[in-house]
Amino acid sequence: MPTDHRSPDATETVLVVNDEVLIRITLSEYLRDCGYRVIEAANADEAISVLQHAEIHVDIVFTDIKMPGSMDGFALSQWIRTNRPGLDVVLAGTVPRAVDAASDLCEEGSAPNPYHPQAVLDRIRRLLASRAPRKPISEAISPNQARGASAKLRVGD
Repeated sequence: MPTDHRSPDATETVLVVNDEVLIRITLSEYLRDCGYRVIEAANADEAISVLQHAEIHVDIVFTDIKMPGSMDGFALSQWIRTNRPGLDVVLAGTVPRAVDAASDLCEEGSAPNPYHPQAVLDRIRRLLASRAPRKPISEAISPNQARGASAKLRVGD
């Protein structure tokens, strides 16, 4: 079930989609500490359930590529492009096709490996700031990078 925890004074909402609970919770808590409202989903089906509710506002989706369930992160990204045009997506994955997909789905290309929690925050801020002419943007980041962020956060970041 998706969880929605609000940070005090949070104005922008990030939907974090990742089946690895420790990575999802760690990244979500970091984003909350940075002032974002965060909704968590364990898979694409939960994310779509959130996104189908008109009363739930989401500014950006951060999703893993490889997930169990009816669709992976690529399929979720395509669903978002079709059903929620203009909603920004950050893809995270090491699937071999991720680099190729990054060139098709990401205007900025893939993120440096490994990423740090601050790198995720910087990407989200950059995407939200670039909304002047709003258009869909997707970016690719690998799960190894997410695991690295999780490990670094646990050490005290």
